[in-house]
Amino acid sequence: MEKTAAPAANIVVEAPKQLAKDAEWLLRRCTKPSQKEYLKIVQAVLMGFLVMGFVGYFTKLIHIPINNIIGGRAFKRGKSDTSGQDKRELVFKEDLQEYAQVTKVLGNGRMEVQCFDKENKKRLGHIRGAMRKKVWINLGDYVLVSLREFQDQKCDIVQKYSDEEVSNLRKAEQLPEKSANAGDAQQEEEDDDLVEFDLDIDEL
Repeated sequence: MEKTAAPAANIVVEAPKQLAKDAEWLLRRCTKPSQKEYLKIVQAVLMGFLVMGFVGYFTKLIHIPINNIIGGRAFKRGKSDTSGQDKRELVFKEDLQEYAQVTKVLGNGRMEVQCFDKENKKRLGHIRGAMRKKVWINLGDYVLVSLREFQDQKCDIVQKYSDEEVSNLRKAEQLPEKSANAGDAQQEEEDDDLVEFDLDIDEL
C-alpha cells in the first residue's frame, strides 16, 4: 500500500502544475481575445476536476467508515439478544393500588379487570396514556391498577407484568397461586347470555 500510494500522490500533485504550464503556453500562442477567454474557461473546468480528484484520492487513503464502527453482523446479532441485559426492578403495589388480571378487552384503551382485593371486585380499567401504543395488554395479562377514590367501579392500568414477574410476585405471596382464568370468565359470561328452552317434545 505504501509503495503505490507515493507515486500516485506525486501524479496527483504534479498534474495541476503541468496543466498550468500548458495553459500558459497556449495563452501566449493565442492572439484573439475570444480564444483566450475560451482557454481560461477550459483551464478553470479542468482545474476543478483535478482538485476534486485530488481531494477524493486522499479521502480514500485516510477514510474510516464511520457507519461500521459499531455495526456489522455480530453487532446486530448481539442487539437482538437481550438475555444479558439488566432486568427491570419488580414493582409492588402501594396505597390505592391493586394487582389485577384482564378478563375482557373492550377496546379504545378500556379493559375489564379482576382485582385481587378482599372483594375480588371487577372494575373498568383505563390504560394510562403513557402506555398506549407502547405496551400491548392482552386477555389474561396481569397488571397493576391505580384505584379511584370517588369512582370505585373504575381504575387506571399503570403497569403490565411479564410472566417472570408474575411468578416472582407469587413467590412473594403478592398474588394468589390460582387466579381466575380470564378465558373461562369470559366464556361463563357468554354462556349466561344464552337462552335455554326446556321443552318436552311429547307435549307438542
